[in-house]
Amino acid sequence: MSRKVVVIGHGYTSRLGVIRALGRAGYEVIVIVMANIRRDGTLNTSRPIDCYSKYVSRVLYCPSDQERLITTLLEECADPDQKVIIFTDSDFSAAAVDLNQERLRDRFLFPNIGFEPGAVVAWMDKARQKEAAREVGLDVAAGQVIEMRNGEYSVPKSLRYPCFVKPLATLKGGKRGLRRCDNESELREAMSQILLAGNDLDVMVEDFKKIDQEYALLGFSDGKDVLIPGIIKTVSLAAGGHFGVASKGRIVPVDGYEDLVAKFKRFVLKTGFKGIFDIDFYKSEGRFYFCEMNFRYGGSGYAYTALGVNLPEMMVRSFLGESVDWNQRVSGSGVFVNERMCRGDWVEGHVSSFRFRQSLRGADISFIADPDDPEPLKRFRKSLTGLKMNAKRLAKRVLRRNERNRDKRA
Repeated sequence: MSRKVVVIGHGYTSRLGVIRALGRAGYEVIVIVMANIRRDGTLNTSRPIDCYSKYVSRVLYCPSDQERLITTLLEECADPDQKVIIFTDSDFSAAAVDLNQERLRDRFLFPNIGFEPGAVVAWMDKARQKEAAREVGLDVAAGQVIEMRNGEYSVPKSLRYPCFVKPLATLKGGKRGLRRCDNESELREAMSQILLAGNDLDVMVEDFKKIDQEYALLGFSDGKDVLIPGIIKTVSLAAGGHFGVASKGRIVPVDGYEDLVAKFKRFVLKTGFKGIFDIDFYKSEGRFYFCEMNFRYGGSGYAYTALGVNLPEMMVRSFLGESVDWNQRVSGSGVFVNERMCRGDWVEGHVSSFRFRQSLRGADISFIADPDDPEPLKRFRKSLTGLKMNAKRLAKRVLRRNERNRDKRA
């Protein structure tokens, strides 16, 4: 009997990396696409690029509604002959599963912290993460929390400028208002953007740090042991709707980062998390600073699989009680490109067609191209052509031009 895994997420390149990692390992893969609601109120059930992979056995569509997702899992994915493994590939799906463990635990296996409902969501709080990071010896930027209640807040007089603003609860604030502020006026402008996500939010305002290099890492923990098999050095970041996500990067072995990795391992163990995690950090003036931990697969995760470390398979094997190798390391290094991020920047007019084509060349690791699973690449290339795409790019460019003109007038 083939073991079933349900992959849940919003982005097709990240999901595709998980699909291929698990499909090649022999698991049956079901995909739940967190789909958008169209303007007419219907669900967008257009088949995304990753779901053309030969490793996908079934595709389901669900809006970003917690109850609908849990109902879809119970009614469409449960199997009377086995516990199906849930692989969460987004903050939303990770939180939904964590908060509804009582309804899922008899039929599914999933990432968790002591099987305590809400424990993972509690650790998504960046203020709590920063405090724990300090306790294990990691450097963090000093900061203060501004509480927004009923749309109102007060700016502490003790704040230092320049500062960097970001919502504490990823699920609520997202990336709205994420920016450097040189004075109180700019801070209030950022807060007004964050308010669009809701009236009751907590916002972290940190001392601004000049970033010399951004990093990320993925790993797996079973709550007792932690594997971090490589380090990701960001080469370029996406702009626009995917601001802050690596569009290009280099994955390297952990050699030379041993002391830092040891601290990250202590941090992960402190959370008690069981599953795949993603940690962002950066280097400023010779020091490494912890940024945040995400309790799900990261967007650059397939780079590890491409260099010989299959983290999704490791998680599934561990959840099934099978032995895993805790001594794995990436084999060498390589440059990767995230085609979805590059495409987004091109569509939104942040880069020219020439720069877009250039960004797709010269990488050792592609998140879409694969000679053994060619259909996703065919669909990706098809998505770049046609009248509909040209109209979309034109509309985006006009929108950005109007926004720039509005900013100038302001």
